[in-house]
Amino acid sequence: MKIFNKRSIFSIVFNLIICLNVALIGKTAMSDEGHEEYLSDKETVDKVYGYLQNDQTDSAAAYLKGLGEDKIVVNTWINVQCDINNVKGDPKASAELGRMGVDYCLEKGHKPPAAMMLHNIGAFLMPDFDEGVDTSAIPMVLDAARQQVPLRREIGQPIELMWALWDLGLAELAAGNAVEAINVLREGARIAMDDKDDNAAAWCSIFIGKAMVKHMPERKSEGRQKMHLAAKTIMTTGEDWEKEGVKQILESVGLSP
Repeated sequence: MKIFNKRSIFSIVFNLIICLNVALIGKTAMSDEGHEEYLSDKETVDKVYGYLQNDQTDSAAAYLKGLGEDKIVVNTWINVQCDINNVKGDPKASAELGRMGVDYCLEKGHKPPAAMMLHNIGAFLMPDFDEGVDTSAIPMVLDAARQQVPLRREIGQPIELMWALWDLGLAELAAGNAVEAINVLREGARIAMDDKDDNAAAWCSIFIGKAMVKHMPERKSEGRQKMHLAAKTIMTTGEDWEKEGVKQILESVGLSP
């Protein structure tokens, strides 16, 4: 499933639905995914990516840590993580850099940017939702999503927690863990409904249904109905790119819009 010049629908949904801001020290930043322009500068990205390509991960981290005060380091780390995926086209190297960035942020007590980098790991390694995920990347995707959720609980922002649960639900679904996926997606849907966000709740519900269709033969009919109901909500309330995504999600399990 590739649309919009191979931009990550997973990331588009996460960012454009909630416009998630990451509170950094003294400013805000938003993860900017799916673009082919540099968020950082080419020289910095080339330097860090060169270290990663030569298995010099400690040098990559040291270079970023040496950029100055924390807000500069953290902002640059997030931007370079995005650039290595979006411009260099290397989601695994981006994830490796992201993991080091998460460790740095947590050591410094910066939980929101750590959560954003964890989200980026999953979004970049799962550009097509739960479909076509490299099996070798699934452990990293699961680890990142499972770490992001408790961080979001600690931060205490319900909508951001809801989308972290959505991240985890899709990661569990990609791993074939249908029961776990349904459980976390149901929690996400409840949070969305408490916030009266029918669109966000539907994005959880459509994948609850998909988990049933793909992995629970005895609940396939229920899953199809749930997917169609969720799709109807998104087709009514969503943007054009959401509607296109929903069509392709339905088609991935042999359903028509």
